[in-house]
Amino acid sequence: MAEISYPADWRDIPPAQFESMLLTPAQYTAMRAERLAREEAAPEVGQLAPDFALERLSAEGKRTGELVGLSDSFSGARGRPVGLVFGSYT
Repeated sequence: MAEISYPADWRDIPPAQFESMLLTPAQYTAMRAERLAREEAAPEVGQLAPDFALERLSAEGKRTGELVGLSDSFSGARGRPVGLVFGSYT
C-alpha cells in the first residue's frame, strides 16, 4: 500500500498552501493526526474488510430501513469480492 505523506510540522508548509487548503496550522495538525490514525486502522490490501452494515435502497432509490452487512449469512459476501457504489440519490 502506498503511504501518504503529511508533513509532521506545519512550519514545513508554505503559507500560500495553507490558503489554498483553507486550513489554519491548528486545523492542519488536527486533520493530519486524524488521518494518520484512520490509515493505521485501515486493512491492508488483500486483507478481509471489517464487517459493516449499510441501508439497502429500493429500486427507486428510497430508503427501506433494511440493513445489509458483510457478516449477514444470507448475503454470502464474507470472503468474496464485493463492489460498493457510493453516490448521491438526492
